[in-house]
Amino acid sequence: MLRFVNSEAFDISGWKELESLSQNGLSLVGHRFITIVDCPQLVSLETEEERLQLDKIPGVESLEIRDCERLNRLPEILHAFPFITRIKLEKCPGLVCFAKRNFPPALKELEICECENLQYLVDENVNNKSMSSNTCLLEHLEIRDCPSLIWLSSRGDICNRLQHLKIESGSKLRSLFLNSKLPVMLKHLVILDCPLLESIAQNFHETVDLESIRISNAENIKSLPRGLDKLSHLQEIEVDGCLSDHCENFRALPKCINNFTSLRELKVRECSADLSFPEEGSPTNLASLEILNAPKIYTSLVEWGLNRFTSLQELQISGEGCSSLMSFPEEGIGMTLPPSLRSICIENFENLEYMCSKGFQHLTSLQQLRIYACPKRTSLPEKDMLLSLDSLSIWGCPLLEEGFSRGKGREWSKIAHIPFVFIQAEDAKKENVPSASDSLAMNVDVLDETSNGTQSSRSNNKLVDVEDELQV
Repeated sequence: MLRFVNSEAFDISGWKELESLSQNGLSLVGHRFITIVDCPQLVSLETEEERLQLDKIPGVESLEIRDCERLNRLPEILHAFPFITRIKLEKCPGLVCFAKRNFPPALKELEICECENLQYLVDENVNNKSMSSNTCLLEHLEIRDCPSLIWLSSRGDICNRLQHLKIESGSKLRSLFLNSKLPVMLKHLVILDCPLLESIAQNFHETVDLESIRISNAENIKSLPRGLDKLSHLQEIEVDGCLSDHCENFRALPKCINNFTSLRELKVRECSADLSFPEEGSPTNLASLEILNAPKIYTSLVEWGLNRFTSLQELQISGEGCSSLMSFPEEGIGMTLPPSLRSICIENFENLEYMCSKGFQHLTSLQQLRIYACPKRTSLPEKDMLLSLDSLSIWGCPLLEEGFSRGKGREWSKIAHIPFVFIQAEDAKKENVPSASDSLAMNVDVLDETSNGTQSSRSNNKLVDVEDELQV
């Protein structure tokens, strides 16, 4: 059937002896969607003697190849396939490069995963004078777990139309493009676990459409590109685990960051102890702010004034390195929180003892409060400050947990009205703590233990006590 019928979908799976399609009377011609999986002897899609001819170029639109250990090349004239828009290659360790000439002219999505010997996308030893980044239509490029990847393109750029670029786990990758320029239409840039990468680009001057930047575990990056102030559409920046001692630009975030009026989400994680916000301040239109293990960032923001984030809805702060902090918000400096907040998560403050009620007095929209790993915390804000809460989660706060014992402790009156309350012992796994979104999706009752050992329901609330084994 496969030899003689022109079917739209052409799938081969688990053919252990297959070395090439044409040797078995099979062909790419006549099929729109091709999937080849688990053919360990497959070397190529055609034999040396029967290379595809230009007059027989197939109408393939989608090509997916997985778990073909010996595959060492794709069709030599892949660049001339006129209709192919999507290609996915996974677990093909024999591939060294993706193509020897251009990208297919209609290709929009390319994903390459776990091809351990892939060094580059286009063969640098082939004359590629005909290649043009202006005619390429590629929009989405994702490369994951390709440890031999050296660069994306030896000739400079790849495609000016590229909008989504994600590189993950490239242990040998030192630069993205030899010309140090990003595609001019790029909107989303993600670089994860590339420890040798030294540079993203020289500047952002031509990449003005960028909406999000995410960099994680790229500790060798020496600087952020110049021209961040040109990114008028930027909505999200995430910098995580960039610890290079030579990273001068990460000792302070760009001075122009306060001008990012489109920025809605900012995450800073696991960064140098010297990293701080500039004196010019932060973008006030932020809706979500996350600071994890970046003590100077926290300190500089407090000094600048968290209350100035007039649009902030979600705040998550982890207190590693803030050992002197005893209250949140800090009572001594009269710190207050923005009234727009709907969700707060406080964790890993080793000496934090209490939450200052004054700082919570205007939070009439606050729905979710999470407190994790604050061993000296003894109390919550006054009840009047928590009337709007729908969800309260507490984990790893033994002194605070004592106040809620069996629903009768000193702090119980502050939380009796909250629809969802989760309290867990500190020796339990944190990943088992329900998230705020989980809690709002649950329909729960309060469970308390009566004198005769039975459970009763009250006011549509649920308390999970540290001494009970109740599943939420």
